[in-house]
Amino acid sequence: MKQRHSIFPPAASLACALILMLAACTSDALDELPPAGTDPDARPLTITVSDGGMYATGQTRAQERGYSTVFTEGDRIGLYVVKDGTLEVENLCLTLQGGKWTLPAGTSQLLYSPGRSYHAYYPYRDNSYMSGKVSPGDEDFFKVVVYYWLVETNQSTYAQYTASDLMTARGVYSNHTLSFAMEHRMSLLILQVPATKYNYTEKIDGREISKSYYRYTAVISKNSCWQENPCTARLLVNTKSPVPSRPGPYEYYYKGNRETFYFDYSQLNLQPGKYTVHKVGDNEAGKEEFRSLAAGDYYMQDGSILPGNEDVRPFHDELQKSCLGVVFWVGEIEGIHWTQTGRLKGDRLLMRDHPECVHGMVVAMNDASQKEKWATGQGEAEYAYDWALSFNDFTPGEQADWEEIRKSDTDFGYCKSRLMALYGSRHNDTTFPVYNAIATYAGEHPAPAGSSGWFLPGKNELATLCFGVPKNYTEEGSTYYYENLQMLNKINPQIAMASGNELIGEYWSSNESGTVAWRVNLAPPGYNTKPKADTYKVRAVLAF
Repeated sequence: MKQRHSIFPPAASLACALILMLAACTSDALDELPPAGTDPDARPLTITVSDGGMYATGQTRAQERGYSTVFTEGDRIGLYVVKDGTLEVENLCLTLQGGKWTLPAGTSQLLYSPGRSYHAYYPYRDNSYMSGKVSPGDEDFFKVVVYYWLVETNQSTYAQYTASDLMTARGVYSNHTLSFAMEHRMSLLILQVPATKYNYTEKIDGREISKSYYRYTAVISKNSCWQENPCTARLLVNTKSPVPSRPGPYEYYYKGNRETFYFDYSQLNLQPGKYTVHKVGDNEAGKEEFRSLAAGDYYMQDGSILPGNEDVRPFHDELQKSCLGVVFWVGEIEGIHWTQTGRLKGDRLLMRDHPECVHGMVVAMNDASQKEKWATGQGEAEYAYDWALSFNDFTPGEQADWEEIRKSDTDFGYCKSRLMALYGSRHNDTTFPVYNAIATYAGEHPAPAGSSGWFLPGKNELATLCFGVPKNYTEEGSTYYYENLQMLNKINPQIAMASGNELIGEYWSSNESGTVAWRVNLAPPGYNTKPKADTYKVRAVLAF
C-alpha cells in the first residue's frame, strides 16, 4: 500500500475503485450462495474500496480529512459474509492484482444477495490471528478485532507502519456495486519535526529562478516512528487495547544539538480514527531562511539537504546511514545547465521526465562497480546515436524519447543512458555493463521521489565532478585546468566524512564514439577516450 507523501495532509480524499476478478472455490460457502438467475439480485459483484482519510482531532468536517490511502498492487483485504447472524464466508483473502481484487485460486464467483451483509478489513491477517474475533450479531462487526489489534512496536519503515493501520468497512450495495468505504480504527500521532525551509534564487538561461529545499533533521535510526518526510513522522497507536503501546523516545539532531521527545499519550488527546499533530522540540517546522545550495552539501535519503560546512561529527553514524551522496553541481556553469532551453540544449529528456529536478546534481557515496567494460557485442563497435538516426521501428513511446534525445546535448548522461537502453533493446548480442552496474546500484540504494534516479554521468557531469566545469578545462594555468581537480578536491573529503568511498582511479562516462568511450583518470589527472572493451570504474549521479 502506498500513500501520497507530502509535508501537509492532502485536502481531498482518494479512492480506488476496482473490479473484482471472478475466478474459480476453496470455500464451500461461496458455492452455496444463490446462482445467477435464481434471484434477480444475485449476480456477480463490482467491488470498490476507498479510504477518505482521517479527521483531525476535534474536527468533523469531511473536507478537513487528510492522510488518505491509495491501495496498490499486492495489497490484501479480508472479507466476511454474514446471513442471519451466522458467518457464511470467513476471512476470505482478496488480493489486488492487475488492478483488480482477485479471489484465491480455485474460488467460485462471489454473488450479491440482499439477505446477507458484507464486511471487509485491511491489512489481511490469517485465521490463526482472526479466529473468534469478529462479532456477526453486533453493529460493530470488528469491535473485538480493534480491541486486540497489535500495532507494530517498530513502525520505522513504511511496511511496518502500514501493517499496523487497521481499517474496516461494511459493504454498501447499489446498482450491482458493493462499496467498502474503509475507516481507520487506530489513532494516528503526527510528530511535526523541526525543519527549516531554505529559499534562494539562481540565474539559469538568463532568468532569475526562485528555488527552495528542506534542511535535514538527523532522526536517530532506533526511533519507532515512520519518518514520512523531513518534517513529519507518523506513529499508529491503539488507544482501545488493554496492552498500551510503549514506544521508546523519539530522538533527533538538529543544528548540532541532540534532542529527545518522550511519549505521554495521556497528554496528546489521541482518538481512534483521527490524527493528532504534535510539534516536537522548538516548533521550527515550517521556518524559512535564506541559504543557497553549495557544492559539498550532503544529499540525504529523504531528499533533504545537510549543509556541507557544518560539523557532522556529533551524529556521524546517522550521517553514514542516511547520506546518499554529495552535491557537486549547482547553478549554471559557463553557460551550461541541464535545464536550459533555446540554443543551449541542456538535457531535454531529463526535463521532460523530471521537470522538478532543477536544483543540483549529486554524486553517489560509493562506486557502482570497480571494473566494467563499457559495452559488449555489436555495441562495442557501433555508435548508438548513428544507429538511432537510421532506425525506423521505434514504438510511439520510444520515438517520443528519441525526439527528446535528438534535441538534447548528448554530453549529458540522463539522455545518453536512455539511448543505451534503446540500443540494447534492439540488439540481443549487446550489453552495456556500465549501464547495468548503475541499475544494480540503484536497486541497492533507492533514490527518493523528486529526483531523477541514478544514471551514468555524461561527459558534462563527469568533467564537472572532477574539474569543476563541463568545458574549457584544457587551458593550462586556468583555475579549472584538469590537473587541479578543483571540484573533486572539495567533494572527496565530504564523501570521506560520511564514510563513503572517495573517487580514485579511472571512471567511465556515458559518451562514446564508435569503438571508444570517454573516461577520466584521477591519478595522475587526465582524460581521453578508451576502447569500450577496456575495464574501468563506474560511479552514479542524479539530478534533484
